[in-house]
Amino acid sequence: MKDWKDRPVEVRNLDNPAFCGVIIYLCVNEYQRKSNKNFPFPLVYLVLPLVLTTPIRANISSRTNLVNWAQRYPELLINFGKRTKDLVEITNEAVEFVMQAGYLQLTSEGELSCCKKLKGVNQEKNPDQEVKDCFDKAKHVARWFANTQRVETIYICLGVRP
Repeated sequence: MKDWKDRPVEVRNLDNPAFCGVIIYLCVNEYQRKSNKNFPFPLVYLVLPLVLTTPIRANISSRTNLVNWAQRYPELLINFGKRTKDLVEITNEAVEFVMQAGYLQLTSEGELSCCKKLKGVNQEKNPDQEVKDCFDKAKHVARWFANTQRVETIYICLGVRP
């Protein structure tokens, strides 16, 4: 793991644990709201590659299900497995950050659960449209995952091998 100060400025700004942690928290929270279940941990590695990749984010819509979306936009999923692998370290740091801050916890079944409400993240008051969009799309991704239900199906749809 590279020391934080040795990372490029772009990585420190976009891929910082606080920002990515909020994206993951919003996804887990929406998943729990939609499904009344805890968030399967293996899915956490798919959230950031979907939300932070601009062309993918621009086409995410929970008006269609994940399977249909993946069939409609196969070009967006080219190299998605590599992108997912590249973001594992950043995902781990973000999950650690929100867990240490007490917003998420790992259950005894190996799932993520929200333990307290995240305050101070108001999408409507955030002046940056890209940030708002990332937060909004994290919730769309959560609804995809909740509606698809099976972790294996989601990984297969996105062309990722665990």
